[in-house]
Amino acid sequence: MIKKGFIAGIVMVGTVLALAAFTGKWSYLYFVSGTMGAVSLVLALAYLIDRIVLGSTGTFFSAKKTRKVSRVEDAKRFGAIAVLNILAALIYVAAG
Repeated sequence: MIKKGFIAGIVMVGTVLALAAFTGKWSYLYFVSGTMGAVSLVLALAYLIDRIVLGSTGTFFSAKKTRKVSRVEDAKRFGAIAVLNILAALIYVAAG
């Protein structure tokens, strides 16, 4: 799952880089990547808190006792996305 998170993060950062290059507004890199990184970080923390509250089984509304993807793996995926986007925003801040 971490590999999928890194691939999704690279695609997101690449898309923002292409948008910034075409428009010439490099501040998009800071605002858009920073926002996506912050949202991904919040989702990763939400999945970890959900893991603590519910465990790795079911949801409040389902009777299933198993999940195909654990909440910890989802948290790792969103964490990988967050790291790449926040890193891109920090590099823009450091360079500019």
